[in-house]
Amino acid sequence: MSGLVLVMFLPTFYAVEMGLGLTAVGAIFAFGRIFDVVTDPLIGNLSDETRSRWGARRPWIVMGVPLYCLAVWMLLSPPEGAGLLYLAVVSAAFFLFYTMVDVPYSSVGLEVSPDVHERSYLAGSKAAFQVIGAIFAASIPAIFALQVPAALTLTSQYIVGLSLIGLAAFLAFVPVKNRRVTAPRLGLAAAARLVFAQTQFRYLVGCFFIVQSANALTAGLTVLYVTHVIGAPELVGPLIGLLFLSTAVFLPLWVYLSKKTTKKRSWMTAIATCCVALAGSVVLGQGDVIAVAVVCVLVGASFGADAIMPTSMLADIVDAGETGGANRLAGTYLAIKNALSKLTFIIPMGIAFPLLDLAGFAEQGGNTGFQLGALIGFFAIIPILLRVLSLVVISRAPLHTEALRA
Repeated sequence: MSGLVLVMFLPTFYAVEMGLGLTAVGAIFAFGRIFDVVTDPLIGNLSDETRSRWGARRPWIVMGVPLYCLAVWMLLSPPEGAGLLYLAVVSAAFFLFYTMVDVPYSSVGLEVSPDVHERSYLAGSKAAFQVIGAIFAASIPAIFALQVPAALTLTSQYIVGLSLIGLAAFLAFVPVKNRRVTAPRLGLAAAARLVFAQTQFRYLVGCFFIVQSANALTAGLTVLYVTHVIGAPELVGPLIGLLFLSTAVFLPLWVYLSKKTTKKRSWMTAIATCCVALAGSVVLGQGDVIAVAVVCVLVGASFGADAIMPTSMLADIVDAGETGGANRLAGTYLAIKNALSKLTFIIPMGIAFPLLDLAGFAEQGGNTGFQLGALIGFFAIIPILLRVLSLVVISRAPLHTEALRA
């Protein structure tokens, strides 16, 4: 929920409603993403090296959830007259405490099951609830007929309440592996070297980075594509909702395929499906509403596999390495993967938007064929090329991770 609100509502709320300006607010949130790229590996390593009677992850989650709840409340319900300094401090606290909860929590998801297929179910259920949370957060203004400020306050209440319930459920029901570690402690640099020495991980995060870069371009330009190429700005919300919904609905399909074939082949099938869907979007034009809805369903479905399969494969790699008294590395593995994923979402803002501006693309409309072609290029053609590159790399990569502990 908080991730969706951060992307969809908060920048405009602070820039327009709070009167802080688009440039300044954009810079603060962009810095937050860069801050995340630094703090993710740091907290991942610190979590790995925590050795306590409660395990490596629980202390971080127990400390992090109340701080995260406080940061969410302050970020979504700012006092009247809050300025740029307030936004900078509170958003930094939000990013830090979110990481403090998410990295250790997600590391438990990598470590908790010894079964290769159950890891896919875990990754799939986590992705499903992320989608459900995003849809609910996006729907709150409409459901309760609230203006954005009031909707944000209500959303913060839901997030705080669900976080506290989630923490209680986690402590009560989730088994946390507390394997005895006898190896010397590792600093972040040493842990990163050990992680990147793992061949399968290098291939996995490389392919993941390519695919996520493609996804970032498509997702980041969907609003412009539907508005200017399809000519249906009133359908932007429903089509994005359809994309989210199809992500959740098709999650079981990718898990099923991974069991019938392999995780690698399931992921490749999803990547190829997205290429076909995006190829279809290239030839669409004004009024092709049904066709673009089909594209959204197929693209959304492929996004689900991009969420499940790399996470499940990473769990296989973690399990193979965490034997005997060896160092825990799940947090470091995961944090590096997360950091690379967050870097990819700078691509639309840092590359596509400036180049579209250079081509003379106008958000108000009246664009030429060349300018619409440039938009389609960034929305579909470049992502197709990136995904084809990822297919070539994955097909040659030693990524049958199910066999690592066979």
